[in-house]
Amino acid sequence: MGTIRKHVALPALALAIAVLAILGLSVYGAKDKGKFEFIDLIGSREAIRDVALVGELSDGMHSTSFRIDGGRLHTDTKLYDQARNIPAYLYYPGSVGPFGAVRFGRMEYNIENRSTEHTIYSRVMTDKGNSVPEGTAEVKPSVVYRPASDENANFSWTNPLEYGLAQIGDRVFYTLPVTTDYTGMNAIYELKFYDWGFRPQDMKSFESRKLVELPLTANEPGRTGIEILGLKAVGDKLALLSVEAGYLHIRSFDSDSGKLLGEADLSKSDPSINWQAAYSERYEAYVDAQRALLTVSFRGVSQDAEERPHTAVLSFDFSNGIELVDWSNLSFEGNEENNYGGVSLLGYRNGRVIAVRSYREPESEQERGVFDILRPQHLYLYVFEHAKLIYKGELATDKNDDRIRAFNRVGGYDYSPTEHRNFLNVALE
Repeated sequence: MGTIRKHVALPALALAIAVLAILGLSVYGAKDKGKFEFIDLIGSREAIRDVALVGELSDGMHSTSFRIDGGRLHTDTKLYDQARNIPAYLYYPGSVGPFGAVRFGRMEYNIENRSTEHTIYSRVMTDKGNSVPEGTAEVKPSVVYRPASDENANFSWTNPLEYGLAQIGDRVFYTLPVTTDYTGMNAIYELKFYDWGFRPQDMKSFESRKLVELPLTANEPGRTGIEILGLKAVGDKLALLSVEAGYLHIRSFDSDSGKLLGEADLSKSDPSINWQAAYSERYEAYVDAQRALLTVSFRGVSQDAEERPHTAVLSFDFSNGIELVDWSNLSFEGNEENNYGGVSLLGYRNGRVIAVRSYREPESEQERGVFDILRPQHLYLYVFEHAKLIYKGELATDKNDDRIRAFNRVGGYDYSPTEHRNFLNVALE
């Protein structure tokens, strides 16, 4: 009797294997059938002839890499043998991430501030999307906090402290984003890390090197004032962003010697432009190391009667000192910007500003507002010349299909980036 049962089980097992094989072949056969199309919405594709937009559309089960080069779209889809973990939040390099961390390549950093001591923690991002603690560095800058309005106020900064971090190769640099309430001596430091969790008793060999001194005498009573907005790396050079006497000021320093290589003072630029209204403390900065370009954007509200949202975009060439090569006041006509895992990129090519933005469609049913992360999303590429929009294109995919079932689900919902496709590693080349 037992023998008969074994014989019956064999055809059932074979049938199950066949079904799995058919399903596997079906999934594999469908991997290249997803919608991927680049659509011209405004203007001629000739405007992106020298621009390449690359990235991935991925979830935990598969990934489609794409490349739009010379106006032509190329894609390649890969299926994973095992489901992969996608990070809970997605990071793009223009500013600090939503949880107060900044990334450079596979490294992630965050800062803890206690009085005048600043502790910088580094983590390594793994292929599975997790971060592993690696190192710790400490800085004790010689600054004094003296708020003019409230002597008992807590410490305040122009931007999150992580705005003061920059990385060149394996070297990490840091400066404090101070307000006009600080006096004393700020500096740019080259950090020295010790192993996470193992603070040495003798810290002399791990003291951070003071590369450049930044005196804050302009913040003394009766002076013009200085704010430090942040620090960026442009190739092997450091770019310090500050506001002095109400005007944006950018300096370039040699990352080895600390020598001043050049500076751009917007108070000495085109007098017809209201430079003092062109910036805000919070900004986004994008580096094109290959072309030695730094593109900085400040978002605000236009000064006209309509008070429309606008973005002031400034591009600086660092190849020989610093030169302001373009300034544009841009307005993006669209829907609500996707702030959770959204794409926000800027670049500059031969007199044209290139922008990539992702937007969510407007809410159609108010009671579903809790699911705003699931609203349909669009990825647009813009080209501006002399602040005029000359091209707009959309990378249209079927990524919103992932959200249909979840959006119509009754009851609670736990969003998982492993189950929903998102754009990753999007970049302009």
